Amino acid sequence: MRKLALVSFLVATVAGAQMKATPPKGHSVPGSPLQVSGTRTGAQTFTRMTRQEAMQLYKSDRAVFIDVRSNDQFRYGHIKGALSIPGSQIVTRFAEVPPHKTVITYCACSAEQASGRAAMMLTAHGVKNVFALQGGWHGWKDAGLPILVGPK
Repeated sequence: MRKLALVSFLVATVAGAQMKATPPKGHSVPGSPLQVSGTRTGAQTFTRMTRQEAMQLYKSDRAVFIDVRSNDQFRYGHIKGALSIPGSQIVTRFAEVPPHKTVITYCACSAEQASGRAAMMLTAHGVKNVFALQGGWHGWKDAGLPILVGPK
């Protein structure tokens, strides 16, 4: 009985320490690396870009935005000038990404999970300067930044 109590105490202590050391899944601090899980190698991080930084690059035509939502979601509204490459197609279509521009992926997830995953896949295929847009589609649209409705 004592062994069981001791083991339970140790497990609870270790679990408590781990919970204090890591933020809850799906939550991240703005400007911090994005935690993305679901990859074969386990959790990885990816850097997010703020709307303000993205807008500066947008205005100077130094960025390409990649909408990783479905084609239907893209038609309902997207960032003006964005490419539509659904997350499920990002690996097969990564060659469509223009070189020499900062790449900003975005989605409609609450913590940029899909855009972060897509950004990591692009990076793994040699694409440079890739970021996930903090706040994604909803943050951009709600801030009144340039959007379009329709296929292009």
